[in-house]
Amino acid sequence: MPDVLDKLGGSVMNLILGALIVWVGQTTYHHAGILAGLDSKFANVDDNFAAVEKRYESLRNWLEKVVTNMKDTNRLQFTAKEGDKVVRQIRDVEDSTFDLERKIDQRLNRLENRIVAIETGDQNRRQVAALRAEMSQLRLATNPDVAPTPVQYPSATSVSQRPVYLPPVDQRR
Repeated sequence: MPDVLDKLGGSVMNLILGALIVWVGQTTYHHAGILAGLDSKFANVDDNFAAVEKRYESLRNWLEKVVTNMKDTNRLQFTAKEGDKVVRQIRDVEDSTFDLERKIDQRLNRLENRIVAIETGDQNRRQVAALRAEMSQLRLATNPDVAPTPVQYPSATSVSQRPVYLPPVDQRR
């Protein structure tokens, strides 16, 4: 009987080892199938990335060509000679504006001198008001950001009828 038990034990052991080998083989085959499916999916994703990269590469190349063509056409249209011409024109405009500002300042100074002369000579007040109006227009033309000063027309009252403003009583001299 010990021989039979040894044979039966050896057979059971062989049967268990065989079943284990079959199970490991099936599991490996099953996992190999899953891994092969994953590998094919990864390969498909890599192919898709390569296709997208090719499309974007061609789009990038096209965009570079367009930008290069635009730069070339702009360079052809605007040469250094034309740039110098524009610079000269800008300088001429700056010079002419400087001359105009100088002339306006001279005219304002002449008007102020005429107003002072008329006021000191106590001449016609309408002439003074007209000169002041002309001065405010010129000042407005030179500085459009500044609010114009209101034009003061001469009053009908004479010098003797104007009020006299005295200093406050509480101040000492």
